[in-house]
Amino acid sequence: MTLLWIARASWLIVALCAPWWSLSDERSITVSIALLAWGWFVWLLVAAALLVPTPISLTAIRMAIPVVAVQSIAVLWHGDPTQNAFLQAFAVAGTFLAWRLAHHPVIADEMVQGGAYGQEFRFVLRTPWPYRVPAFFAWLLFVGSLVIGTLLLAAQQWIIGVPLSLIGIALIRTVPRRIHRLSRRWLVLVPAGIVVHDHMVLAETLMLRKHNITAISTAVIAGEEADLTGGVLGSRLIFAIRDADKVILSPITARTLKTGEALHVQSFAIAPVRVTDAYEVLTTAPPRT
Repeated sequence: MTLLWIARASWLIVALCAPWWSLSDERSITVSIALLAWGWFVWLLVAAALLVPTPISLTAIRMAIPVVAVQSIAVLWHGDPTQNAFLQAFAVAGTFLAWRLAHHPVIADEMVQGGAYGQEFRFVLRTPWPYRVPAFFAWLLFVGSLVIGTLLLAAQQWIIGVPLSLIGIALIRTVPRRIHRLSRRWLVLVPAGIVVHDHMVLAETLMLRKHNITAISTAVIAGEEADLTGGVLGSRLIFAIRDADKVILSPITARTLKTGEALHVQSFAIAPVRVTDAYEVLTTAPPRT
């Protein structure tokens, strides 16, 4: 919880510095109102997400904090270096600290744990780069068109502002939902066994009872086990199963592995962000946060 409180404190610093106020200086009234509205809306969205940890909150802070980061950089780039220099520096520092913490493994696990039921322990799975890159460009198109479009409308630049705003509005339902799927990839430890909740890699949730798991180990290099990590590199958890279980892969995973969508696996690998902590909980030790 310490890191989460640091993130909250850093976000409070951003509010005290409010880089969107500096950006609104010497702008027209309508553009200033639009800048202030966007600035405070994004800040309140992240503040609420940090106060109420849930999987949706994780998506919200990861999508919204970069908007304020761009504002902070713009203030440094275009602002008067002799005016409010300390406020500008604190705004940048607070924003980028919050941005870094938003991607910290402990905070990610705390966020998804906020939506857990009963005696569940959730551990976020690492996101493969083939999923991150399209998500970044989708976010850039969505946020860029929506924010820049409204600012252009406020400046009465109708020819560019109208189509950009329409693109942003059209993407409101699809882009946040798809990016949220990256925050809903986790390993769930329950008293009866484990659940692998990952609809990016799996077409169906994988559930295993304790008595069917014969061994749990960690590894850095992929072996003969079925790779359910989505193609990430580095540390992973490997589960050996007593009775082969059926795994239904998503179409993109099946194409990547060049196999059928249905596999009968005797062992498989997944990649939590905190492999060591997940391994300790799976064996004997209590969870560390």
